[in-house]
Amino acid sequence: MKNKKKFKILVSAIPLVPVFRNYRKYFDKKKFLIDLKRTRQFLSENELIKIIKNYDGVICGDDEFTHKVFSKAKKLKVISKWGTGINSIDLDTAKKHNIKVCNTPSAFSYSVATMAMAMILAYQRKLIINHNLVRKNKWPKLLGETLLNKKVGIIGLGNIGKKIFQMMSGFETINFANDLKKINRNFLNKFNIKQVSKDKIFKDCNIIITACDLNNSSYHLINKKNLRKMRNDVLIVNISRGPLIDNIALIDFLKKNKKAGACLDVFEKEPLNRNNKFLKLSNCVLGSHNAFNTTDEVEKTHINTIKNIIKNLRQ
Repeated sequence: MKNKKKFKILVSAIPLVPVFRNYRKYFDKKKFLIDLKRTRQFLSENELIKIIKNYDGVICGDDEFTHKVFSKAKKLKVISKWGTGINSIDLDTAKKHNIKVCNTPSAFSYSVATMAMAMILAYQRKLIINHNLVRKNKWPKLLGETLLNKKVGIIGLGNIGKKIFQMMSGFETINFANDLKKINRNFLNKFNIKQVSKDKIFKDCNIIITACDLNNSSYHLINKKNLRKMRNDVLIVNISRGPLIDNIALIDFLKKNKKAGACLDVFEKEPLNRNNKFLKLSNCVLGSHNAFNTTDEVEKTHINTIKNIIKNLRQ
């Protein structure tokens, strides 16, 4: 009797690769062969083209699955994306090739919302500046801001946007939201949120948070034109995807408007190099694309990503 063919799986998701030995138990050795591929950020189009022909499935991060990659992926049946964003995958071409694309859409809502709140509060209360001065044996009394009666606008009211508003509810903010999809009226009423245009948010809000998907219509959502509409003391927060904001335009805006600020966990080009101009601005709180990274939600995502690929390869 012939042995059944084994499915060959490429694992390149950065958070999963170093700890994969802890999850190998989910894969039946008689059915699956696993290749681990370490990468600093993601596998490029050229890197994938060279190897993708060998695999039935992939567990990936932000790897560049373009139409050229799919043209070489003769065996590929499933891409299981670690996390939520799938903008690095050409979904139309994947569909044409009958390749299933899965993700874990609500994986990091709580973690990312917590990071947004932490960055906002750190900026408003000048916590990082205060911390650094105290470590230099100084004892500053810096004048900060509260969130009381601040107008907060969130663009993108998916799982993360909703979770941020839930956390904001104890701070007595005035809340505005914009989303292309219909928003549940009960949720809006419960948290006293007004659904308004993006322009209304740009013009009126003290704090603007981008929490939407990255696509053709949201690329450079915050650009030079829309920055001109904003208050000169606005706080701009991005915990979603770097290219939602034109980084060059934002840097110029922050240079000219010293009362304005930004809390950024994501950037157009990552990681930031030592000459990046954000690093020279004092009116920023900067992260390292790390908002998702909490023990409980990372563990849950590891397991769900693995279950997605096993389930779909068996179908």
